[in-house]
Amino acid sequence: MVVSVVYGGSKEERGASEKNAKDIAQALKNRGYTAILIPYGEDILQTLRECETDVVYVCVQGKGYGDGSLQAILEQAKIPFTGSDMRAACLINDKILCKMVFEHYGISTAKWDILTRHRYEAGDYNYEAFGFPFVAKAPTQGGSFGIELIHNKEELERIRKVFDFDNPIFLERFVSGGFYTVGLYESHGKLVVLPVVEGLDLRKFNDDKNEMIKFTGEYGIGECKLPPALTDEMSDLAKKVFQVTGAKGVARVDFMVEESTMRPYVLEINAVPGLKRASLMPREAAMAGIDYEDMIEDILKAAL
Repeated sequence: MVVSVVYGGSKEERGASEKNAKDIAQALKNRGYTAILIPYGEDILQTLRECETDVVYVCVQGKGYGDGSLQAILEQAKIPFTGSDMRAACLINDKILCKMVFEHYGISTAKWDILTRHRYEAGDYNYEAFGFPFVAKAPTQGGSFGIELIHNKEELERIRKVFDFDNPIFLERFVSGGFYTVGLYESHGKLVVLPVVEGLDLRKFNDDKNEMIKFTGEYGIGECKLPPALTDEMSDLAKKVFQVTGAKGVARVDFMVEESTMRPYVLEINAVPGLKRASLMPREAAMAGIDYEDMIEDILKAAL
């Protein structure tokens, strides 16, 4: 079987996408598959056909890549591929749409609002009423690109940088607490929910730049020390998010747990999560005793 591992993304996410693809391709080769690394480009469909591709392992990330763009091409060409279909990938990659879905289904998520460039430049948005501190986010970006933490009105100028990525953007109440994540993937027709693990502590700041440390995925994770009832709730929330967004094959749901209330808030769902060996999901799987090659192969088989 020929598996084309397609990678690529925006300039911010391209490097991470390629690292994921290389580890995935090696894992598939270890299991006897013919795995070919292919960078995403305008001639992607011709390239896939020339390689006699049986199935595509989707590693592309970000706007114009993993947001349903590649998935739509593959659906039209009737080439099987891993992960969510075009419609779900498009929804998941737009955090504003996801926020609307979360609220519709009563899924706990932090207070938020939409901000257009026109309204920002007009200066008529009531930030005081929304409440400081808050995070200004570009809805289609990942890896903490297009995100600014705003402590007070003196820092509102920093929002302008977020509009370099998207318009409109959204504002989200800053939740002071711990960052947690839950990976999910399909194996033999069943949804595997990986253990809740703690990741980057978003309370930490860069003292020099007075900004949040950027999420890169390159950090240690630890076994979750939250009460079992809370981790069960988060696992159930992750499954619900997976279902209501129409996700398929594989996804990762990220949370903040507020320190003062111990309430979990869904940050986002990732339709194409990092899958290199050092990424969050493989390390979660390892904690659950799941072999890396097993997980990668199960995600592939779910596409077929």
